[in-house]
Amino acid sequence: MAKTTKTSAPAAQRRLPSRLAVLATGVVLGAAWGSVMWLIFEAAGRDSGMRGWAYLAITMAMIGGGVAAIFGASAARKRGERVAPRLPYRRRGRD
Repeated sequence: MAKTTKTSAPAAQRRLPSRLAVLATGVVLGAAWGSVMWLIFEAAGRDSGMRGWAYLAITMAMIGGGVAAIFGASAARKRGERVAPRLPYRRRGRD
């Protein structure tokens, strides 16, 4: 059986999106979903105006950013990156 050599794509093509891009995508998708929810509520008869839209859009944007941060951190951990900050060394067990 002959061994095949597989060449990988250049590093620029393999590069994963940055954490900030993932977070921004989550925020934008959350704000868009909040706007859709506001439109549905307005069509159903709730008259909240721009204040209601801002509340829903900002709230959903924060939730979307949080979800994106959690999924981004778990994906980074699977790739072997450090997620938690390095804490200073402290000794345990000494009285």
